[in-house]
Amino acid sequence: TGLANAWSLSQGYSAVDHPSEPNYLALVSGLAGDCSNSSPNIGGCLSGGGDSTTDSGPTAPGGSYSSNSVNLVDRVESVGLTWDAYYEGSSGGCDQSFGTAYHASLLFMNDIVSSSNRCSHIHSFSTSTPANLLTELNGGGANLIWINPDNSHNMHDNSISSGDTYMSTLIPHILGSTEFTTTKAALFVTFDEGNNSYPSDYVYTILAGPAAKLAYKSTALYDHYSLLATLEKNWGLPCIVSTDCNATPMTEFFGTTTPPPLSTSFTVSPITPLVNAPVTFTTTSSGGVSPYSISWNFGDGASGTGSSIVHTFTSAQTFTVTEKVTDSSSPPQTATSSSTVTVLGTPPPLSTGFTFLPTTLSTNSLVTFTAVTTGGTAPYTITWNFGDGSTGTGTIVSHTYTTAQSFTVAETAKDSSSPQQTATSSQTVTVLLPLTGNFGNCSNLPQGWSCGNAIPSTSSATIVNGVLETRQSNPGQGNDTIYYYATTQKGAFPWSPCQAPVSGVIPTGLSSVSANFTVLSYNPGSSPSSDRYHIYIALYYWLPNGPVSAGGSTYQCLDSQVRVENVGGIFGAIGSAATYNPGDSFGWDQVTLQTSLGQSGTLTANVAQQCQDDLAAWGLPTNTPCELAGIEIGTEGFQFQELDVNWYNVKLMTTASPALTAGLSFTPSSLLTGQTVSFTGTASGGTTPYAYSWSFGDGATATGQNPSHAYSSAGIYTVTLTVTDASSPQQKAIASKTVTVTIPALAASFTFTPSSPQVNSLITFTGSGAGGVTPYAYSWMFGDGQTASG
Repeated sequence: TGLANAWSLSQGYSAVDHPSEPNYLALVSGLAGDCSNSSPNIGGCLSGGGDSTTDSGPTAPGGSYSSNSVNLVDRVESVGLTWDAYYEGSSGGCDQSFGTAYHASLLFMNDIVSSSNRCSHIHSFSTSTPANLLTELNGGGANLIWINPDNSHNMHDNSISSGDTYMSTLIPHILGSTEFTTTKAALFVTFDEGNNSYPSDYVYTILAGPAAKLAYKSTALYDHYSLLATLEKNWGLPCIVSTDCNATPMTEFFGTTTPPPLSTSFTVSPITPLVNAPVTFTTTSSGGVSPYSISWNFGDGASGTGSSIVHTFTSAQTFTVTEKVTDSSSPPQTATSSSTVTVLGTPPPLSTGFTFLPTTLSTNSLVTFTAVTTGGTAPYTITWNFGDGSTGTGTIVSHTYTTAQSFTVAETAKDSSSPQQTATSSQTVTVLLPLTGNFGNCSNLPQGWSCGNAIPSTSSATIVNGVLETRQSNPGQGNDTIYYYATTQKGAFPWSPCQAPVSGVIPTGLSSVSANFTVLSYNPGSSPSSDRYHIYIALYYWLPNGPVSAGGSTYQCLDSQVRVENVGGIFGAIGSAATYNPGDSFGWDQVTLQTSLGQSGTLTANVAQQCQDDLAAWGLPTNTPCELAGIEIGTEGFQFQELDVNWYNVKLMTTASPALTAGLSFTPSSLLTGQTVSFTGTASGGTTPYAYSWSFGDGATATGQNPSHAYSSAGIYTVTLTVTDASSPQQKAIASKTVTVTIPALAASFTFTPSSPQVNSLITFTGSGAGGVTPYAYSWMFGDGQTASG
């Protein structure tokens, strides 16, 4: 976030395909993937093996990626510009054997790998401070420099926090180089792919350096082709293929902007400091342009610098501490913050207390105790006596009682004063026999509810006394593409392969699925900002009318969730929703609840609504019939230490939809041949949306609520309207009416020329008919005893 706040952030930048290779190809050639995989590809392909739907390298089985197409290097060299590429883990040159060679898209180009001169521009590096790269940047770098970290540093195989640490070392070296301090240079940072589908597969993308705007954000839509188009526009290069030729260059991110106003504040710890005891001051600054320069005046004649600093006061009195921040704007902005700090000669009295969750305790279930201690001198030492012969230490501890009775819990806090202070707190807790639930006993699929559906092995999903107990533990494991879970299931599911409902498992006319639960414990991972968990009910649907296509994928199943969502310690906003592509179905989720540790909640999934919302989110017709095939309840996520949830009552609500009825009307009421008739269908009951189909009795058909039709022959016809709804199972209603079509009355008229005839001059008569039935027969009487026909 530091780079995004300080420089230019593209908030609408999307990858173009899955998995990673096609995105790297798009960046250098405007192509994306293998010709044999036309369905998921966007904008062209390369010939030869290598599957755009699997991670495979340049020398993948079945052939290697290869292309004689024009690429970015061709364009750069054609105008006399220079280039270099740095691939982490490579041995340099056109080495295609290193672990992430499938990300090295320049190595897919025949006119590069076949040229020793061009191969000499490809270099290796192995650290976050690559000497060869930094030497180039500090000694007159190439016009274009390409940098690919390996999977240990690009957040593919490692955590976000470790990747961020890597970037926080490498990027400051780049931005501080001679190239970036003396020329109009720009640094693009982006990722190959995200978790969603093009064109909404948004990835983090920033532009930094002297050519980029400061503290600038844009939601305009761009993708990897846009980055290629930007390079082409910057150097006046011809575009390569239709993808980059039609892409919008990202020119809005270049130039100058006025950074937002600079502001600052700071915190003091401890809040009430003591004489001759260290005090920590920590600043929080925003606005302006980072990095910031921080200076302090402690009010006692001492000063210091840094965003976090420790100071010791030597006398007991009140001091005014002033912090001043200067940003990196040009000209620089400054902001100050002041606060009075009262330094005591002796520490305030120590006091302590504690809370526990859940507040209703049951045998053999985990309870978490948290001490709240103030006064005295930190740090504190906390010890516990749980009243059942067990003890513990630490500010936060967990304990399990095995007997249903009352216990006196005593907590003791000791501080670091000299002499040491001690404070105690005690409460009586009542432990009850465990609640019962209605999940029954563990059952095999498809009947369910199943047990043991938990990964990794440290996790579990069991049913005890009818209570579903999901215990998920995956410390430091998983990421945005690898989720772990602890769930129970009932029915059929869309993996290996997409499956239709199993008769007799899901109740007929099921309208909603709900379950109430309690979050017993949650322990974050070593880097809480990398944690993610969902507490959810998932509904899996079969599409009986066959597979449908959207976002470059074709599936016959839907995967939808209602859930509690927590990412990096922050709950997802209620009502927020997103699509996801698990590779076997069209996924969609919605956050419907926020539930913290110790709290209980109820999740409810509306069967019909979840289907329609999922379809709509993927741009599919919302009247596509859905059949509920499977139900899953539990937790999923990654990185955190432990998430324990008890689920008590599951309800499968069935509501018979009102009977579907249909009706039809038409105008005009008297029908003639050749006349356009407007028909109107009506429907009620059942489940919307409705689908209308018509048969007009003369062999013609139509769809839609308000069709039009014209009859070519007179007669009596039966018009039939068939209406189907979105219920599962689907309802059908039929309405019909008889219409009589008649021939319009026959009418005749004629004209003659010339309009003023003379004796013995030829007169031309022209007759016309209307109505009746063609063809017409004409006969004439001229009034002078002569007749004619025609």
